Amino acid sequence: MTKLEETINTILQQLEPELASDTLESRRRYFNQMIRLAEALSITEPCQELYDAFIADDNGSPERHSLHVRCVKLVDASAGTHAKDEHGILFNEPPLPDEVTVREFFESQEFPITTGVCTDYLIVKAGIEMEYLNLTNSTNGQYRHSWMDIRRYFNAAGSYEYNELLMQDFLKEINIQRNNGSMKEWKWKINRKAAHVLMEVANTGHFRWGMIRKSINCNTPEVEHIRQQYLDSLKQKNLSRSTIGLHDYVFRKMVEFGGIETQEDLLSLTPEAVRLVITKLADICRRRSIATLLPILRSILKSLHIDGLIQRELSGMVMGTFVQKGSVAIYICEKDQAKLVTGLDNESKRTRAIILLALRLGLRDCDICNLTFQEIDWQHDRIVLVQKKTGKPIILPLLPDLGNALMDYILHERPKRDDHYPYIFLREQAPYNKLASVYSICSKLLIRMKIKPVNGTATGVHIFRYSMVHNLLAAKVPHQVITDTLGHTSKESDKPYLSMEEPMLRMCALDLSVIGRITWEGGGING
Repeated sequence: MTKLEETINTILQQLEPELASDTLESRRRYFNQMIRLAEALSITEPCQELYDAFIADDNGSPERHSLHVRCVKLVDASAGTHAKDEHGILFNEPPLPDEVTVREFFESQEFPITTGVCTDYLIVKAGIEMEYLNLTNSTNGQYRHSWMDIRRYFNAAGSYEYNELLMQDFLKEINIQRNNGSMKEWKWKINRKAAHVLMEVANTGHFRWGMIRKSINCNTPEVEHIRQQYLDSLKQKNLSRSTIGLHDYVFRKMVEFGGIETQEDLLSLTPEAVRLVITKLADICRRRSIATLLPILRSILKSLHIDGLIQRELSGMVMGTFVQKGSVAIYICEKDQAKLVTGLDNESKRTRAIILLALRLGLRDCDICNLTFQEIDWQHDRIVLVQKKTGKPIILPLLPDLGNALMDYILHERPKRDDHYPYIFLREQAPYNKLASVYSICSKLLIRMKIKPVNGTATGVHIFRYSMVHNLLAAKVPHQVITDTLGHTSKESDKPYLSMEEPMLRMCALDLSVIGRITWEGGGING
């Protein structure tokens, strides 16, 4: 009896008490095929060559291929051959340590971790720290797959201990694979998130759910140093964070689109390069955004020229854009509003409540997301909240259909939390935190129901606010009531909404009948 046959007999004896008789006979048949293939190849003991040939001998059947792989894993584990599959991954990877061992190990461990901690221990620690999120089994499985990818990357680099520099190399590698199309977007996202979870646990010993902040540094240290100097000069002017962020965005886009990699590239910046930057900005931004960004670009060019970082004065070639500000507001007509409300019966309870809040009360996106239980006065049928945009309080009626929709969502669909979480509208997947925005909910609903707004193509939450105002104007509700309902603090804020008052606009229209008539002075023609 060969060593291969002895190994297979041992495996079958171990499987016998675990498997049904039919399943055991099926395994025996596949093992016998492996033995016959080994005889044909003159192989007498388990080895990589035999495994590769046996897996390839699947006659194009996915089911047969899967069973062949399963048999190979059993033989490899029993024989201790440490063989690898076609992707270079061990058929039987060493198991991760158990949670009890890991908890005991980290009781005396200080953070942040520098050296001396096995990556396997950190992976188990990360899984423990994420338990509070109550993620689904499939999501936890995706994280485990990604952590195992990281483990293999470390092992291939000859490192079995956590190393943040090596983790950064892993992130660069998956970015390259994503950009060249060899890694799918969803796989890249979960791998990146899994890597950041490990890094946070390594630094703090804990993990708290949050958005991953993108690296926004310039490509080269030389240009990054100039960027930091420019940002420091803006901070000294006491500009707001949002204004500094806009300047930073335009600076980085100028560097990217202008192909600036060194200080010399910046010094010798040409009008053609500036023109290219403007063109590419126009490709990725809307007209109103461009009207904001171009003056900033002009300011950056002027500032860098004064500091001697750009040789030529190029700010004068950046001209402002003309933006039409007198456009009529976009809204949903009454017929489509009725269609929308009827269609909400087929949507989720959360979607129904959100759309009714936006349509019936005209609440902004941020106020819907931040709506809390304390702001709903059920006894007096009203909603009392402080608007996030203006900081001013507002009182709105809790209409019957809206109140019923909110209660229906809270009682029957809202995910359960045990920490008295104040916000009403939560994510549908763990972690069950408040929504960051309801734009995608509204946009997808309008597209799905094929509702086209009047005067434009916008599909954001604000379109419901405009639609509510259109309804009030059509009902001849006084303007002061509309202002109070919208929560505006200035009459100037009402202007975009009042453009929907069509009868008054018709009264303001000029009479064009004189165009083309001969005037008394000079015999000219008007127009």
